[in-house]
Amino acid sequence: MTKEKKIFCCISVLTILLILSGCMDKNAEIKPSKEEFVQIGNPVSGGELIIPVIQFDTLNPILNDNKSVYYLNKLIYDGLITLDEKLETQPALAQTWDVSEDGKEWTFDLRNDIRWHDGKAFTAEDVKFTIEALRMNVGRKESVYSVYVKDINNVQMINAYRITIGFKTPINNAIELFTFPIIPKHKFLSSQDVYNKIDLVPIGTGPYKIDTYDKFKSIKFTLNDDYWGDKPYITSILAKRIPDKEAVLTSVETSEIDVAEATNFDWEKYSEDKSLKIYEYITQDYEFLGFNFRNKILQDKNVRSALGYSIDRHAIVDEVYLGHATVVDVPIHPDAYLYDENEKKMGKDLLKAKKLLKESNWENRDTDPWLENESGQELRLSLLVNGDNLQRIEGAQMIASQLKEIGIDIVINKVNWEEYQKRIGAKQFDIVLSGWRLPYSSNIRFALHSSYVGNTNFISYSNPEMDRLLDEALNDKNKSLRKEKYKQLQNFIVEEVPYFSLYFKNSSIIMKKRVKGDIMPRPFNIYGNIEKWYLLEESK
Repeated sequence: MTKEKKIFCCISVLTILLILSGCMDKNAEIKPSKEEFVQIGNPVSGGELIIPVIQFDTLNPILNDNKSVYYLNKLIYDGLITLDEKLETQPALAQTWDVSEDGKEWTFDLRNDIRWHDGKAFTAEDVKFTIEALRMNVGRKESVYSVYVKDINNVQMINAYRITIGFKTPINNAIELFTFPIIPKHKFLSSQDVYNKIDLVPIGTGPYKIDTYDKFKSIKFTLNDDYWGDKPYITSILAKRIPDKEAVLTSVETSEIDVAEATNFDWEKYSEDKSLKIYEYITQDYEFLGFNFRNKILQDKNVRSALGYSIDRHAIVDEVYLGHATVVDVPIHPDAYLYDENEKKMGKDLLKAKKLLKESNWENRDTDPWLENESGQELRLSLLVNGDNLQRIEGAQMIASQLKEIGIDIVINKVNWEEYQKRIGAKQFDIVLSGWRLPYSSNIRFALHSSYVGNTNFISYSNPEMDRLLDEALNDKNKSLRKEKYKQLQNFIVEEVPYFSLYFKNSSIIMKKRVKGDIMPRPFNIYGNIEKWYLLEESK
C-alpha cells in the first residue's frame, strides 16, 4: 500500500470511529470577475465532463482506500441517507426512518421505485446483505466502512421495502452512519465474495453508470436514465487515470480535465488563469491546542483563557495558511446546522489576558520578560508538535512568539510522528498542537466526555457539567431542542476552554469555467450537487 493510500485509509477509519465516539464564507469563490456574474443562458443538457482518478487498485467501494475513487463512487452508489451542505440528514435510498424509544432500533422505509444499473430492483435484501458483509469484516480492517456497523447486532427485513436495524446500545446519532454505499446482493455469491472482487466493475443506483472501463486508462460514465433523484444535465463523464495529485493539477491547467482538487494552500495562483475558477470550502480538519489537565497550572481556567486571549489566530491563518482556514471557538463545523453563530467569542485581547493572569497571581515580578507566581516560579510551558507537519511547526512558532508578548515562555518540542503519538499517550506534554478530522454528526463526546479519559480524551479533562451537556445534546431526538442543547454546549466550551480551538482548514476545487451551475463541493463529496452542473463551450 502506498503512503498516500495508508494516510487516506487511516484518516477514513479515524473519521468513522469519531462518528460514534462521537470559515471563510461557504464555498467562497476566489476573486470572481465582473463577467462571471452574468447569466449565460439557461442550463443545457449534454456534454462530457472530464475528471481525474488517481492510480487505484480497485473500484470496489467496500475495499477502496483511494480518495479519488471514494469521490468517484459517489457518482455510482447511494447510501440509505445523504448529508446536505448543512450536514443535515436527507433521504436517499430510504424515504423515511424512525428510532425506538430506547434508541437501539432504527426502522427504515425504502423507496420502491429504484433499480440497479443493470435493471434489477433494489430491495431491503441489498441493505441487509451490505450490512452483513461489512459486519463480517469488523476487526479485519479490510474496509473503512466496517466501523460504521460495528455496534449493529441484528438486521431484520420486515418486507421488501422496510428494514429494522438493531444496535447493542442506544445510539441516537446513528442516522449519520447510514451514508455508506449499498451494494447489490445479486452481484455476489456470498458476503465473503465481496472481499474477493478486486476487479469489480461497479453497479450502483446513483446518477451515473459505467459504460466502458479500462483500468489503466479511463472510465466512461453515462447518465442513468432510471435514476430516482434529480436528473443531471451532464450526460457523460470521463474519468481519466492520472498518476498523482501534482499531475492532476497540471492536467487541469492544460485543459486535459475539467476538475482538480487543490493539494496546497497556494491555490489562489490559479485565479490568474482566466479559464479556471476556484471553489473554496471548509473541510472537517480541525486544529487546536490541547491542555494537559494533569498539569496544575493548566487546571486553572484563568490561565487557559489567558492563553487563548493572547493568540492571534487570524494572523496565523494569514501567514501559515495564506488565508485559507476558518477561525472557530468550538469543534463544530461552521456550516453545520448545529453550529451556533452567536456563541461566545474569544478574540485576541491582551488586557483581558493580563487581568486573568493577575487574578491567578501570575505577574512580572523582576526585570526579565517572564511572568512569575508568588513562589518565583516562571510561567513556562512546553508545546508539543509533530515535526513532519510544516504548517503546525510554523503555527507553533507564531504562538510561542505571541505568548512571549504577555510574558509566557513557550518551549517548543518538535518530534517525529511516532514520538509525538507516544508522548501524547504518556501525557508527556503541557500543551499539544494537534488536529482531528471531525465526524459529520458533530458528536464530540470522544474529546470532552469523562468516560473517554485515557482514550480519545487524551487531555484528561473531566467535568460533570460538560458530561451532562454532551449527553443531553447527543440524546435529544427533537431537532430544535437538540440545536438548543448544542448552543448551551458551545457556550460552555468557550467558557471552560478545555481545548483552545484554532481553525478548520479550507480546501478547494479548481475548475474549468466551461463548467457552470450550482457548484458546491463538500468535504465528503467534491462532486456534491453535480446534478445542478452543466457545460458550456468557453468563449474564444
